Amino acid sequence: MTQPPDNAAAAPAFHGDPSELPADPDLVYGMPYRHYKGGAYTAVGIGRFEADLAPVVVYRAMRDPSLLWVRRADVFSEPVATPQGAVPRFAPDWPAALACLDFLPRQAVLDVLSLHDTPYRRYHDRRHILEMFEAAHARGVALDRAQALAVLCHDAVYVAGCEHNEAASAAMIDSVAPDEARAVLERAAQIVLDTRGHRPSCAGADTVLDLDLLRLAAPPDVFDSHSQDVFAENRALLAARTGLQGDALWAEFMRRRAAFLSQLARRPQLFLTAPFADCEAPARANIARSVAAAEAAGD
Repeated sequence: MTQPPDNAAAAPAFHGDPSELPADPDLVYGMPYRHYKGGAYTAVGIGRFEADLAPVVVYRAMRDPSLLWVRRADVFSEPVATPQGAVPRFAPDWPAALACLDFLPRQAVLDVLSLHDTPYRRYHDRRHILEMFEAAHARGVALDRAQALAVLCHDAVYVAGCEHNEAASAAMIDSVAPDEARAVLERAAQIVLDTRGHRPSCAGADTVLDLDLLRLAAPPDVFDSHSQDVFAENRALLAARTGLQGDALWAEFMRRRAAFLSQLARRPQLFLTAPFADCEAPARANIARSVAAAEAAGD
């Protein structure tokens, strides 16, 4: 673990009561924080320096979650002078896009998001969930409670190659929102089940399915990066099933991905709701490019 420099003076030695830990309810695993200079971080938890038992905050940068950072707790949130006045060194940065989940305790939301942080998740990760909420917010799409629960939970359980991911994810919803109305929970679960075949069967599912497919309409370089992430998630399983390695394994993955995307592209519409109609053309262009690349690799 290390500590990011920000030209602050070294903190004095800790002389407080070592039994006192920060009582800040926001200092929980996964809570997003913003450094006063703009950096985005998530809290990992609180701890102590072994040398003097000083309380510390452990956190990680969103742009590189592989590295942990640590600061004394009193320094973590102390005021820092700026031209605009004194501001906290780090402040909670709960996304406005998650306001549709305000009927849930924040800890419940963070607990579900944390399920997406396992190292083998490269595509079905926290970023995917947050992108869906951010896209809805940016496009003026108001998610109701069932839709918001479905977005949050639809990939809560994910194991590459497993046929029961959606069913297991849907089954979690009751535990995430135990006080919610039964009708809301049942519709949320059905929307999650609909993400398996990407065909809506209940009210509001079409919007969630559009959000789930939104990455198909990403800029070409981002789309290609997502393809690499899907490959990384499935690489070990595909290698075990095919016996292939290296370039041959990648070519087989691209062949299978192209087949899946081609099947999807046969539908009259990829995106089913008006707020996402502009995504149709770029998504189809990405699919066509991906299919052409797979065909060229097979020649």
